[in-house]
Amino acid sequence: MGNLAEGGYLVVGVDDRGAPAHDQAALNLAHFDSSTLRSKVARYVEAPVHLVSQPHTLDARDVVLIYVPPNPDGLPVPMKCDGEFDRDGTGSMAKVFREGEVLIREGTSNVRLRYSHWNGLLERYRATVRDEARADADALIHRVVEALKDSTPGARAVPLDLAMTDAAFTDALLMAFEASSLVRVRQFLNTAQEEALTTTERDTWSHVLNRIALVAGQGAVHERRDVYEAAVTCLRTVYDSTGLPGGAVRLHGTDAEIAQRLLDVLLRVMAVGSLVVREKAWDLLGSLALQPVEVSPTYRYTSWLRHGAVYAARAGLLQGDDGGQRGGQLISLARALVTQVSGLRPDRAADVALPDPDALPHADWLLNSLCQFDLWWCLCAAVSEPSDRTGARFYPSCAAFNQHRSQPVLDLIATNKDARHRAFAGASDVKIAAAIVDVVNVAVTQSHQYGGWWDGLRDSDTVGRFIERNQW
Repeated sequence: MGNLAEGGYLVVGVDDRGAPAHDQAALNLAHFDSSTLRSKVARYVEAPVHLVSQPHTLDARDVVLIYVPPNPDGLPVPMKCDGEFDRDGTGSMAKVFREGEVLIREGTSNVRLRYSHWNGLLERYRATVRDEARADADALIHRVVEALKDSTPGARAVPLDLAMTDAAFTDALLMAFEASSLVRVRQFLNTAQEEALTTTERDTWSHVLNRIALVAGQGAVHERRDVYEAAVTCLRTVYDSTGLPGGAVRLHGTDAEIAQRLLDVLLRVMAVGSLVVREKAWDLLGSLALQPVEVSPTYRYTSWLRHGAVYAARAGLLQGDDGGQRGGQLISLARALVTQVSGLRPDRAADVALPDPDALPHADWLLNSLCQFDLWWCLCAAVSEPSDRTGARFYPSCAAFNQHRSQPVLDLIATNKDARHRAFAGASDVKIAAAIVDVVNVAVTQSHQYGGWWDGLRDSDTVGRFIERNQW
């Protein structure tokens, strides 16, 4: 397993179907301590051993999950001595492997190295070599960018490349902003779009989406609306390229893969939206939220955020730990993405510690901004098409979290005329008030699935007074 590109897992204490093996003797958990296992394996291999084990209780029986990570340097690991055991207690030794052999886990068997294995076996090693070479190139690019910072306006921008590190890419992107032409940015978006439309590699697909979202985020932070809109348009083109059959009710097989791609795009939209909220760039909300999707000649979704979430849920991609559908999963998955990809949070230094996702502190700036963007897009959809009062055009995933995380949106709308005008493209206060009532009522109803963490509108607060002044 250590010779596999992704490593592997062992589950001890279960039968071949994964159910607790109650017909076997109880495990001695001391035998499966991580350090104990590492010392045992180290007797047989020369490479560093990084096994990790964790006991769990399943149906009143102890089981142990063991993770075998891939060899960190990406090189194949041979056995350093023979492995044998007493087969039947008579002293007759059975040999399992020999010194110098390289073993590969193939399905449910351990097999000796064959020629056909080499390509996959060296995949991680080649990736390491490429990363090292890329790091040297990025260091050079960084020095070039620094040297160009003092050049005259209109200097040629540094080319943008998908293979750059986030730091080098961001430096080059900012240089393009300072140049007199955004040709480099548009060229990059065209290249990224083409790569997204043609790649079959999931890692490449995710990386390309992250880079497009990074461009949108930098455009928002540096008030380059042209760049922001171009990146959002690029995301939309990629979203439309998935080939989802219009009006499909249930997704199976490759359709589920399509739904995953829709969800992947939406997670980047959520990441960019949360940044827009933190930057208070209210005039950028509409173009991100109101991307309609027609599924038939007579019906359309007001927002891709509703469309993609519906298909992701039907494909079982938004399930909680208990297997049930969880609307809040969209926010949780987006939070995990932004946590992993520092380029998606350019308003925070890459080395700034993020809030603990398990603690869910009141001041979790990332979770709160995601919840607030989620409420914003629902309100934008409701204002855009106020005739629909059933919530079918929107779904407040933020209802899965406490109302205090989203409440600043309602307070701002009620007290800040400029924010209302910029976010809702000059819609009347009467229309905005009606949308608030519709969306909050749906959020309160949905929150009952999670413990009723939304208590709705209060007549005495600023939002309640705003509603009262603009009764429709």
